Parts: sequence; structure tokens; C-alpha cells
Amino acid sequence: MLAAQKVTVGVYDYPPFYIASAESHGGVTPDIIRLLNQAQQEFEFELVTTTSRRRYQDFEAGLFDLMLFESAEWGWQNYDVVATEPFFSGGEVWIAYAMPDRDQRYFETIGKKRLLGVLGYHYGFAALNSDPDYLKDNFSIHLLDNQEKIINLIAEQRADMGIVALSFLNNYLHQHPEMREKLLISEEFDQTYEHGALLRKGAPLSVDWLNRLFSQLQDKGELDRLWYKHHLREKEE
Repeated sequence: MLAAQKVTVGVYDYPPFYIASAESHGGVTPDIIRLLNQAQQEFEFELVTTTSRRRYQDFEAGLFDLMLFESAEWGWQNYDVVATEPFFSGGEVWIAYAMPDRDQRYFETIGKKRLLGVLGYHYGFAALNSDPDYLKDNFSIHLLDNQEKIINLIAEQRADMGIVALSFLNNYLHQHPEMREKLLISEEFDQTYEHGALLRKGAPLSVDWLNRLFSQLQDKGELDRLWYKHHLREKEE
């Protein structure tokens, strides 16, 4: 029997999809990798760590062939990648400190408000331009290294508005339900996206092969079980 061919999967700190620490790693992506490896024997998927800003350089250097929960619009237009069919829909919302006289109208303008975002992330309000100089030149924004810091600073009233992925926010509020009353959450999305995988053209496997495998996992309910496990979605009553 031939040994399984290795396929490298790039990951960067992007909770709840990938959560890195000095001791271990976890999140949705490692769980999906386990599902992919259990579902077939032809390929063995392995994680390779990068960063949100360095991922393009590392891809060019050939360090990985595949990324999950990535959008082709996030700076990949000029790279030799092909996208799978989407398997998870998401988006980003604004949060602010909850006050009795503050409602959804607060999110209608960002003008002179003090904003918080994550370095290397692409946002709809900035036309998906993640360049920190562009963001700081055009907005009053402070860029942090993770989304949890955004929530904490908003709860401490040290900024006016922060932008976070709804998947991260749902996961965070499940773990910290006491924070829910401190936050006003926008009903409108800054951007919505259909998450899939990006595969290097010429990689050992084809995008059609991946689509079939993800479709099988979806049909068996495996993906939905992951979304519920990580509290990306709430189960319908």
C-alpha cells in the first residue's frame, strides 16, 4: 500500500478557527484536518503555522499548499490559487459599549470614532485594504494582535467601536456570558463572506477532490457538529 501523500495546510492565529499558544494549538481548523485525514487515506494533511501578514510570503516560498476559512478577496487575487466551494458563511460586526441611550444608530457613522481592528485583517469599511498605513491614514484606528483585546478594550470604554468576526464573538460570549450585557452589537455586517479553502494551483490534489470530500462531510453532519462544538452557531430549538 502506498504511503499517503502529505499536503501542508497554512494556519495563522485566527480564533476560533485556529488558536495558538506556547503549549498547544486548537480550534476549528485542526478539527477539520482530523476529519479530512480520517475520511480518506490518499493524502495526509499537516498544519504549518504562519501569520496573517506573512501568509502570502510563506505561500510564495512554498511552505504550504492549502488554507481553510480563507477568502480569495483577502489579498489573493494575484496568486496562483483556486477556491473550493464555500462550506461556512460568516461576517464581521461592530461592537460598542452598551449604554441606555445608545442604539443601532451609533454604528451608522465611523467618522471621528476611535476604532479597533486586528493587524493584517481585511475589512469591508476599508474596501478590504489591510495595509496598516492606509488604515491609519484614513481612519482613527488602533490595530491590535487579536480580537479578544478588542472586546476587552471596548468593555473598558477605551475605544468607541471595535470590529470582530461574528463567529469569534459567538464563541467568546459562550465562554464569557457576563460580557453580553456590556456590549452593543451591530445588527448590520461590515462584510459577509463565504468561507472555503484556497488551494495552490498544481498541488497534489485537485479542487474537485476537495469539494467532494467537504460535501461528504457536510452530508454526514460532521461540519455542522463542528460549528456547534465551537459555538460558531447556536442550535435551533
